[in-house]
Amino acid sequence: MAGVTAGRFAGRTALVVGGGTDGPAAPGEALPMGNGRAIAMHLAAEGAAVAVTDVSAERAAETVAALGGIGLALEADAADPDACRAAVDRAVAGLGPLDVVVCNVGIGGGGPIGRQTVEQYDLAMDVNVRSHWVTAERALPGMVERGRGAFVFVGSVAGAWSNGFALSYETSKAAQLALARHIAVRFGSRGIRANTVVLGLIASAMSRREQGTDGDTLGWRAALPALARQGTPEEAAAAVAFLASDDAAYVTGTELVVDGGLTCRSPDSLFRGRDAVAAPQGG
Repeated sequence: MAGVTAGRFAGRTALVVGGGTDGPAAPGEALPMGNGRAIAMHLAAEGAAVAVTDVSAERAAETVAALGGIGLALEADAADPDACRAAVDRAVAGLGPLDVVVCNVGIGGGGPIGRQTVEQYDLAMDVNVRSHWVTAERALPGMVERGRGAFVFVGSVAGAWSNGFALSYETSKAAQLALARHIAVRFGSRGIRANTVVLGLIASAMSRREQGTDGDTLGWRAALPALARQGTPEEAAAAVAFLASDDAAYVTGTELVVDGGLTCRSPDSLFRGRDAVAAPQGG
């Protein structure tokens, strides 16, 4: 696995919320790969004991079976606050005190204002924001008692940019950034860190499920980032592992953008054509 630092999480315990994968595998993938599954596998490869939650017990178990280390599969519906709290308790009971909590679970869907239903909006806020708040709230006392802990929230460029089509997703991802900052500020003096990885266009099972795999879709998703390709779940996982590790011991309350240059690229670069962007300028 690329980017793995052997033993960096040896003796540590992590909870990955939303660590299953719901969506089709990419060509050549033996196991469908989403961001949560890749994160769990990366942390395990670096020595962590990893608890994985998913609304499907089967998908959580598939991830744990692929870890190659100590793991625990937990069925938990992120839309249910009691299930979120219970998942933290079961992770601690099964693996020990938590050092790392990765809040990855999220849903898309919805629609633009005028077509967005209240039910769609409430569900997105419940899963994408409230589940993370409730999970963090439950995990914090144990971390505070031991004087250390790291939260990593898996966000999206949709929290800062809008495509005009996904009101509930965009709003929830913006709120998620505020939640991470709140924890960083309130608990930083007690050894707790909280950061967010802000993902761009990742070739995950979720993106294939929700946006499709036709040539036009894959084409525009590859054309927009400056790196001229989609990212991979493994690349997202490497960024999460950095923020969760002691290598980021003085990093908190920040957003690490992992988007292949999507948000640094001006619109005129696309209109002028790739050759104009790529060609070196003399003088």
